[in-house]
Amino acid sequence: MAKLGDAFSDEQRRESAKRQLQPGAVVYIDVAFPEGRKPKYLVVAHVDQECCTFVVNSRVHPFIEANPSLAVCQVRIDAARHAFLRRDSHIACHQVLRLLTANVITELAADMSRIKGRLHAEVLAEVIAAVKRAPTLSLAEQTRIANHPVARNHRGGRRLDRLQAPQTGAIARSHSWH
Repeated sequence: MAKLGDAFSDEQRRESAKRQLQPGAVVYIDVAFPEGRKPKYLVVAHVDQECCTFVVNSRVHPFIEANPSLAVCQVRIDAARHAFLRRDSHIACHQVLRLLTANVITELAADMSRIKGRLHAEVLAEVIAAVKRAPTLSLAEQTRIANHPVARNHRGGRRLDRLQAPQTGAIARSHSWH
């Protein structure tokens, strides 16, 4: 059965993927880890030549749970407000996964259904707070992620000047431990 995206040219799909690849977006793509390739949900944190992302995991690794300075950097993402998830999960904000933006766009353009949605505003606020307290991220990286311009948040299109919550309530290049 043909997909709606098939009605658009490759260039149109690439432009659409590029527009949607903004901080707070959630994508589902194949990632090359040292132990092998695995499809993962990723939260986009910053985009330039590299797409800086945080991995979404179904559970927190025991090593992370046992280390309080890393455990506070795990942000719960609930399935109730994120329909693309089957179960509540955790965003690992202690570690940035860097992907070449061109590769991410190519993968998304090939299957636009891999663009899953956006983080709920409250979860986005928690991600920003976790980034700011992450001992494994450099101050420059924390600032770059927390202050990245965003065109719109996902709740009704209000404009935000920075990646921040409202006042109310691809091939991996490296795993970065700054």
